[in-house]
Amino acid sequence: MKAAKKIFSVLFVLYLISGCQVGQNNTDKETSQSEAPIESEYQESVAIEIKENEARFLLDDLLEVVGGSYEFDEIHRTLQLTINEDSYYLIDEVPVLERNGEYIPTEDIYLIVEGEVGNEEIYLPVEFLGQALDTNVVFNDEQVTFDWFGPAERVGGPPEAFTFEDWTVDEMVEYLSFLEKPIKGAQVSKVPSHLPGAPRAYRNGFHEGIDWYDHASGGGITTETPIYAMAEGIVVRADHDFVEYESSEIRNQDLAYTAELQATPEYIFDRLRGRQVWVQYQGGVMNRFAHLHEIPSDLQVGDRVTADTIIGYVGNSGTSDGVAGDFEAGLHLHQDLLIYGELFWKPLSQEEVLEVLERIWD
Repeated sequence: MKAAKKIFSVLFVLYLISGCQVGQNNTDKETSQSEAPIESEYQESVAIEIKENEARFLLDDLLEVVGGSYEFDEIHRTLQLTINEDSYYLIDEVPVLERNGEYIPTEDIYLIVEGEVGNEEIYLPVEFLGQALDTNVVFNDEQVTFDWFGPAERVGGPPEAFTFEDWTVDEMVEYLSFLEKPIKGAQVSKVPSHLPGAPRAYRNGFHEGIDWYDHASGGGITTETPIYAMAEGIVVRADHDFVEYESSEIRNQDLAYTAELQATPEYIFDRLRGRQVWVQYQGGVMNRFAHLHEIPSDLQVGDRVTADTIIGYVGNSGTSDGVAGDFEAGLHLHQDLLIYGELFWKPLSQEEVLEVLERIWD
């Protein structure tokens, strides 16, 4: 969100001078000035609010123009939005946009929720129009005008007949075999609690990913242990501005809330993962690298990476040890592996998951 504030400040200056027109394709952003918007029968407008650090619009106003629907989950604080054939997913406080199961490399789009529970108003930054809807945008005094040509084909996402929920171990191995290990020389842990699907009683849920601990992965893991990007991909999240829980007490309050709900809300889940880097690969495959100690300063959202790119270093951010300030205890890499937005292991047993991981990496 801080990155969005910085970008908007530049756009806002241009807006004050003469108006700003922004065009956006899937991965590359271009900004240009125009003296006046070009009128067209394909242009639509929505009212905007200019705040100190952002320009935004009410989601209901947009949907009146372009059609579509959305559901906001009050517990998980998630937004599921459908416009034409495209489906978008956002989590409050998480600056990452999922579109059709794939992640857009941007820090400018995030969820804005205001109002009392049950009567929330949902806003999105104006950047959503250019980057998510892939349209030209022109700012005016109280509204934003954008090109809109009506329903279009879906952007990205899985093929129509894609049903990995029915895959065998062999099919899963074949699909994921392009991924190299995130920690060179490490071994896949055989400890059940380190594998996906293991119960997590302290937050009333299940372990969603793969843990790489020193004692279970061959040793030698410290805060200086590099984590590699595993394959060719694009960075869609890099938490350079990560802020740890202020105290163990505040973290415990979140955990107490999960106990009350008997579930872990998505926005709390994200806090518990600590400092993160997310990388999107081919075929809808995506990795969430969590609990990182540090991230290389030159690694940015939108960067293209390879299996030899260092995306961070092993840590314990977001954990009880990390929050307590003990940066040497409980060090490990937590890695969530998804396929088109779904955890890869959901159709498999724990024994099958271990077989997949060992065949890929051991």
